[in-house]
Amino acid sequence: MPVVVPMSHFVKRFLLYLAVCCLCWARFESPSQAITTLNVKWNASSDTNVQGYKVYYGTVSQKYTNVVVAGNVTNITVSGVNPGVTYYFAATSYNAAGWQSAYSTEIAYTVPANTTTIINPPLTSAANGAGGFNFSVNGTAGSPYVVLASTDLINWAAVSTNTAPFVFTDPVSSYYSKRFYKAILLSMYVPQITTAPPASPALSASKYGAGSFGFTVTGAAGLPYVVEASTNMVSWAPVLTNESPFNFVDSNASKYGQRFFKAIPLP
Repeated sequence: MPVVVPMSHFVKRFLLYLAVCCLCWARFESPSQAITTLNVKWNASSDTNVQGYKVYYGTVSQKYTNVVVAGNVTNITVSGVNPGVTYYFAATSYNAAGWQSAYSTEIAYTVPANTTTIINPPLTSAANGAGGFNFSVNGTAGSPYVVLASTDLINWAAVSTNTAPFVFTDPVSSYYSKRFYKAILLSMYVPQITTAPPASPALSASKYGAGSFGFTVTGAAGLPYVVEASTNMVSWAPVLTNESPFNFVDSNASKYGQRFFKAIPLP
């Protein structure tokens, strides 16, 4: 017997979140010409009924004058954008019957009027040091850049912002079997919107003995977490990474008048 799903129920289950306006791959005719195309990306819906996506955009928030039927992909190229103009983007998903979800979270982007600034500077002088893996970011002098890191070249997280030229050091690089990096001009960076990461797990079964302090990290099973320590709850330093669940023992606990701990999921 066929089952009819009420449209209101479908829409609630079918929400899509627009992910990233990936402007770092905008095309240029020459260094002096303005951006005319943008590459817009979003996260795929986890709903198995999704057959495709539509992307809406315009120059007024929540008033979209253009729509692109993207089909079953997670990125499109938008042509004909104008320098100095702010564009607003939202996406929907649809099923085989043509039912469409509500709009995703809206994102906005202002196309730079000046494209002579280096958008994606080369990362040079890479080396492993005592503080971690490091490299130089040699963009346009005096311009701020965001350094992004990824383990799969799909999901990127901002790990540092600085003014070029500068040297970036990743103190947690040894926690990963592989990690990729890129830098993008801050004015062109749009954060990637993803589902909420696992919450910081509770630290339980704590005990102190023989000059050491220990506890259990019970986050999402199989996911890697970093244990960080602080003496003032302002400055935090990574001290261990492991896959949950695991026990952590701080053998240096007796050296501190007070010390605080937390565990956070690795990006």
